[in-house]
Amino acid sequence: MVLQKIIRYFYRFVHCALAILVRNTVVLTKCISNVPVAKRDRGLSDARLAVSLFRRLVFIVIVIIPFSLVNAADEIPPQNVNPSAERELNPDLNSNLGPELNSELNTRFSTGFHVIEPEPQLQLEALMPQVLLLDLAGVNPLFSQDYRELVASPNILSMADLARIQANVVSYWRYVTLLTACNDTGTMEVTSAVIPMDTPFQSVLKQITHLTQLDATESWETLVLDEKLTLRMTHQAIDIISKRLQVLGDLTTWSETTQVYTEELMVGIKQFQLRHGLKQDGVIGKQTLYWLNQSPKTRAVLLAKNTIRKRLFERKLAPSYLLINIPAFDMTLVDNGTTVLKSKVIVGKPSRQTPILDSQISSVVLNPDWRVPSSILRRDILPQIKKNGHYLSERKFDVYDYNGQKVQHTPEEWQALASTSFPYKLVQRPGAKNALGKYKFHFENSFSVYLHDTSEPSLFNKDNRALSSGCIRIEKVSELAQWFKEHLVKDKRLWDKLAPEVSHTQWFALSEKLPVHLVYWTAWLEDNGQDHYRSDIYNLEPELTNAVPAAVLDIR
Repeated sequence: MVLQKIIRYFYRFVHCALAILVRNTVVLTKCISNVPVAKRDRGLSDARLAVSLFRRLVFIVIVIIPFSLVNAADEIPPQNVNPSAERELNPDLNSNLGPELNSELNTRFSTGFHVIEPEPQLQLEALMPQVLLLDLAGVNPLFSQDYRELVASPNILSMADLARIQANVVSYWRYVTLLTACNDTGTMEVTSAVIPMDTPFQSVLKQITHLTQLDATESWETLVLDEKLTLRMTHQAIDIISKRLQVLGDLTTWSETTQVYTEELMVGIKQFQLRHGLKQDGVIGKQTLYWLNQSPKTRAVLLAKNTIRKRLFERKLAPSYLLINIPAFDMTLVDNGTTVLKSKVIVGKPSRQTPILDSQISSVVLNPDWRVPSSILRRDILPQIKKNGHYLSERKFDVYDYNGQKVQHTPEEWQALASTSFPYKLVQRPGAKNALGKYKFHFENSFSVYLHDTSEPSLFNKDNRALSSGCIRIEKVSELAQWFKEHLVKDKRLWDKLAPEVSHTQWFALSEKLPVHLVYWTAWLEDNGQDHYRSDIYNLEPELTNAVPAAVLDIR
């Protein structure tokens, strides 16, 4: 009898294991295959890729499969028990989670790794914006169908229909949690997947619902202007612009038939420009008009997609980190969960894009020299030398051959050499003219980019700051360097001694590395609930699909 039970349980275990492997093929494939690709894009070495892959294999073997087996075992009814009386929610993402949702709401699934809390059942008014967000974000066509069903016949939907739709939302967030569990640190942790209900997320749901309603009730034809509009000018488009500012929340009141650009309207335009990262001059020019022509539906889609991307990204954040939002030209320093510094930044031109990546700042360089990359030498410096043979000496460049020997020529000879293959390397000495300025913050990556100071601070006054060759220049660089000195620099005494120097280069090691993230978010809500949008400076939005595309999340 005992042997029979052992054989039976072993058979059930093998059966469950095979089922789980088949059912989670997509998830395991994503965890194994996609992560190394992302790592390779971030410039990690083959050795680190191997370590990263090994961590995820270990994660799958000792966490995902045992976790799934325990839940799968719960699905198999014990002997001599009516299966229909004991049926629980199947956690498989590819199953139909219909009426069984009510079973889950009264059940706690307990494993050796974590406990899954029952999902609270949402009322229609709370469920609809959740489905709308996933529909607008384009994570799966199923949510478009669910949203149409909620809108078309909300009063005749049965409890089973609502439970089915909610179960689809639950499945999405559980799937996201499983994917993000395969994180960069290799942490062996699985957390409970619940529908987000926090205040910031609810604010997003409220805003996209509002924008969707505006789109259904307001006409939004494309406006065309032959000239810029400024204060006290008269134009037939003024009334339409005033109304748009009013419904978008940038203008409190408006007069429908004035057609005159008033001071009141200028206040609204400046507020509108602030929310879109534009120069707040009150002039309705090309960029301001572009954003005035973006319909509420377009805004809702942008906000939904960026919210999903931002939400997934924030799951991997450490308590302290440095974040650069590229299209916002903005830097944020977070220390133990608190924002301690924000600064304008300059990022790469569209032709020399700053990459999206994650890394760690490992050292700070005081008075850095600049070893000119060959691409910048060819594109930027050689044309300057052709124009001016004194360029190298005026900008404090030293020139070396490929044997490391210093080379000197007359200005005329430099001009002639600039038209050849120019077989030399340039190093700009530290000082006031150095392109990197006073500080450089070094982090490992394959793109040869880093954070640094600049010798041209006036460029921070521009609204479009996509101006560099890929590196990030920081306006409040002295404040950032001071924070590093106080919190992470090991040799503070040497720092204080060398800080007044302008020509001595010194690398400073850190007590620990600081995570740095270069992200691409073109829409978000501020803490006060105000929505902000930024131009897609690299035209990446069509490519930046959500982390869980429809082809992967196969809910039926």
